[in-house]
Amino acid sequence: MTEQELLMVLAEGEGYRIEFKEQLASLDKEFVGFANASGGFIFLGIADDKRLKGFETTNKVKSQIQDIARNCDPPVQILFEEFQNILIVEVREGTDKPYRCSFGFYNRTGPNAQKMNRARFWNLSNPKAKSALMS
Repeated sequence: MTEQELLMVLAEGEGYRIEFKEQLASLDKEFVGFANASGGFIFLGIADDKRLKGFETTNKVKSQIQDIARNCDPPVQILFEEFQNILIVEVREGTDKPYRCSFGFYNRTGPNAQKMNRARFWNLSNPKAKSALMS
């Protein structure tokens, strides 16, 4: 991440593949939402109104975040990148959809993780529907 890239992310704001968070609350919903969609990036330390708040990144916090990703079912693949006082968590698109957290199944819809309805869940969990969606 460069300064220029961060400015571009801030200018674009939250969207299908970008989420801003000030703290770890509801991170599991965002993880499964991105994993069930096309993957994405969570910027810890940026407020919804695009203000840079900063985030104190420690090994303990990274371990907590990894535990949250591992506790999803199946576990969600994540990567970390630090830039200035922002922690960027890349959530990989899942290869074993659908993914769920303790609150249920979520999918990324626009700039939000939304609880999946029955039809969307069925499409992700039905192997024939999966292959039809991919072709």
